Amino acid sequence: MGKTLKVISLILFSAFFLVGVSDNADARKKKIPKKPKYVGSAKCNGSCHDPYYQAWVNSPHGKTYNILKPGERADAKKRDKLDPDKDYTTDPQCLRCHTTGYRQSGGFKPAGSKSKKSGKDISTKIDPEEPSKEQVGCEMCHSAAGGGQFRVVMKNSKGDFKKEETEKYGQRWDYENVCTRCHSHPKSPHGKSKIDYAKDKAVLHPIDKYFTEDNADQNIVKDGKVKDRAKEKAKSEEKGLRIEDWNIKKGKLKFAKGTRPYSSKKKKFYYKK
Repeated sequence: MGKTLKVISLILFSAFFLVGVSDNADARKKKIPKKPKYVGSAKCNGSCHDPYYQAWVNSPHGKTYNILKPGERADAKKRDKLDPDKDYTTDPQCLRCHTTGYRQSGGFKPAGSKSKKSGKDISTKIDPEEPSKEQVGCEMCHSAAGGGQFRVVMKNSKGDFKKEETEKYGQRWDYENVCTRCHSHPKSPHGKSKIDYAKDKAVLHPIDKYFTEDNADQNIVKDGKVKDRAKEKAKSEEKGLRIEDWNIKKGKLKFAKGTRPYSSKKKKFYYKK
């Protein structure tokens, strides 16, 4: 009888121990936020995409906000009939394509932005040593409404996810189409830029020279996961998500009705017709 009780106790202890370990493992996984929002490129830095972040910082996209300052790229501004001595860092027409998530949840807020309720300054804090939302960051090309949700999916799965698992949270895979979000947009004051996607992509993502012994494990190309996902076909790849249009009214940018790729109210994504 005593032996039987010992065996039963051992079984119960093992069961409780395994449940406890399982619960702890689940607890380590972060909950996916209820709504998408922009979180900034700095969130991609560190333990997951450090070499990619460093490559971005030193790319043209990592310096877009700086161009809006007086005296920067004077010749280019003159060519496009813009005042080279003007400060464009609070101009809504410019901020749409020179920053990340402007006028959207969690997106960039220019200097002078204040909370409607408290009146407190809610301007985006700019750190010269770690650029984030104040430039054209990862989310402007990789997401439809900010990467706050699918970033958690990536972290929880340690990068081993299917395209559809992140696409349903707003990750877009129509990369060549997304360039038209700004570069050839009819509202761009620079006119239509000619895009050579393959060539321009190499300039924006020169990641090879940023890998070191410390971050070699972050090479998502060599680990085979990217290669496996390349065999999949996401819906956004096949159809392409809509490209936003906007208007400037009373000094504020407002997205034109029926042009946004995602509706937060309906929780629905919209594709090109």
